Amino acid sequence: MQTPRATIGRVQRFPEHLRQHFDRPERVGEPAGGADRIGEARNAACGDQLVVYLRCEPIAGGGERVAAAGFRAQGCPAAMATASAACSVIAGLPADATLPDALAARFEERFGAPAPAHRHALALFTAALSALRPAGRASDAPPRTRGSDGSPRGDR
Repeated sequence: MQTPRATIGRVQRFPEHLRQHFDRPERVGEPAGGADRIGEARNAACGDQLVVYLRCEPIAGGGERVAAAGFRAQGCPAAMATASAACSVIAGLPADATLPDALAARFEERFGAPAPAHRHALALFTAALSALRPAGRASDAPPRTRGSDGSPRGDR
């Protein structure tokens, strides 16, 4: 089991923008006004779990764009900090099949490419965007996993 001191050491190695989002996460939970879409993703290798909430608005001429976003995450500090940072830059992007790639490009433009040890966190966020569905068919808590014996896991 990892000690708090080890976690602090890992967080201190984060780029400043991720440290800020880990220390003071923004946009936790559904955005003000609720969510029209929800996407969930899990990283089975490390146990990270993420739910992304989007509130979208119509664009003149057809289609929609992201008006606001929120998240709930369980897992490593990088996953939580990256989700907060990604929610801070997603507004205004088209809410269509291009959204995962557009968000990754905007994230890298704003914050730079993630360090190799943090790439999985941005990949988790874009995976949740790829899995978006209308709101109302998922709980507002991160998905729970079950062990091989059927017992709940993932509660941290």
